[in-house]
Amino acid sequence: MKHLISTLLILFLCLTAISGLAQASPAAAQPDDEFNLFLLAIAIAFVCIVVGATLVGSMVVTLAMLVLFGLVTAGIVSAGILVGLYRKSMSAGFKTVVAVTGCCSGILIGEIAFYLINRFYHLHLSGVAVLLIGGFCGLVGGLVLGLVLFLLIRVFLDYCRTKLSF
Repeated sequence: MKHLISTLLILFLCLTAISGLAQASPAAAQPDDEFNLFLLAIAIAFVCIVVGATLVGSMVVTLAMLVLFGLVTAGIVSAGILVGLYRKSMSAGFKTVVAVTGCCSGILIGEIAFYLINRFYHLHLSGVAVLLIGGFCGLVGGLVLGLVLFLLIRVFLDYCRTKLSF
């Protein structure tokens, strides 16, 4: 395949070199500057339309992602408030918020990490398997991390209460 591509490339270069030696008639050598200027104007307009569409599309996607992030955040906070009201404990609501946030971030980090592991170590797993394995491992890791973080925050706040008590 490399020899075929190399042969075609050399043949193409030879043909372009030979065509440069051909002499044109004086009638064919008349430049048409107005048409070239028109083509330049059309090319500039096309490039401006492409850049504008790219900017508008990226703004729409960014706005959609911000709305989605806001809705997820509102759902996590409202679930924490409802758990806190149901159990009549502010600590239970905060623990729920930390655990759910840990799970969500753990899933995302787990999927990215397992995708990179699959790429670097050539495990040859399908995309669905990578998402499921990475998501499950991230879910478990995020849940454990969220609960450990909650315990650390509670220990730190207890320590601060004892130091600040008069």
